[in-house]
Amino acid sequence: MCNAPSQLIIHRDESIMYYIYIRKINAKRYIGLAVAINGYYFSQINSLFSLFEKQIELLAERGIIINYSKSGELTTSLSSLIKEETEILNFANNLQDKISSISSVKKLPQVDYSVSIKSQIIFNEFDNNDDIVKASYTYGFTIILKQHNYDTLRATSYKNTLKQLNTQNENLTKEIDKLRESNKQILRQKKQFKKVVFLFIAVIESIVGIFFLYENLNNTQYRLDKANTTIKEKDNVITVRNERISNLKDSVINLETSLQQVNREKSELSNNLHEICNHYPFIVTSCDVNSERFNFDYYCIEEKEITVTLKAINDSNSEIVTSNHTLTFYKGGGTKSLYFSKKLNNQSYHKGTQYYYIVLIYNGQIIAGKYW
Repeated sequence: MCNAPSQLIIHRDESIMYYIYIRKINAKRYIGLAVAINGYYFSQINSLFSLFEKQIELLAERGIIINYSKSGELTTSLSSLIKEETEILNFANNLQDKISSISSVKKLPQVDYSVSIKSQIIFNEFDNNDDIVKASYTYGFTIILKQHNYDTLRATSYKNTLKQLNTQNENLTKEIDKLRESNKQILRQKKQFKKVVFLFIAVIESIVGIFFLYENLNNTQYRLDKANTTIKEKDNVITVRNERISNLKDSVINLETSLQQVNREKSELSNNLHEICNHYPFIVTSCDVNSERFNFDYYCIEEKEITVTLKAINDSNSEIVTSNHTLTFYKGGGTKSLYFSKKLNNQSYHKGTQYYYIVLIYNGQIIAGKYW
């Protein structure tokens, strides 16, 4: 079924859903990651691609199971996964943690026995997500092909840098080999000229002959000096290239340091959110209201069932409209809509428009509010 450089194959077998990510390494080798889930299915396919691609990036950077070649391509020298059993188990545990943290899961519907377990349907990455998800739990095999952009931004940058450096080194090596060969030829010519000089001295013993031989030797020496100068210039070019390579390595280190700083800031932000949520079970990030309901977006660190009170207070006649609601707040956040016990009156009268103070209350504390 491997028809693309990167693809996701989903297979349903009764209540088990198998999600298999396959990545092509070269013409004869692939690496695959497989996850099995009992009774549930994933409702967001793109997020699965992103997760698996990130895991491939981590494996390549560790360089034990797969690694980057000098030309920036994925490769491997591992003949058997048994030789790196500890690395495999650590990676599998990490992958399981990442999969367990995905919130976009839904309960698996009943099997459609009118569709064969061997049936297949093929999509590409740009097809509609809902169509792919529905097919994943309906057909035996659902194949999603990804022809392009299957590397992460970090992996693409790393590969391009390796390719450029490898090309530059190869070109410089070829130029140096050509110059060395040229230098050898000039040295051979110089030896031949010396032999000719000795022959002329021995046979002709002529000043004119010696003069012409002397000129030839000078010309040869000039060519030799010029070749040596060219070699020195190329050596200087190589030195400059090596400095650039060193600077690029320093840039990679700086980028990694910046990434660590971002991760620390992200961790601090997460800790701050957890500290806030120790006092409040959820945080309202935005809200909107109309005469019938109160809509709000929220953030929550864990799934909870919470009872809240929605209260509307008329600022002109002290009318109060109250309603209680028991809601399930999901980990990570979402959107909720709470209906008033009766429709609010916001129409214009002789004395003007009526306004309300709208507040959301939990355990006697105001979580959010809006003047409407």
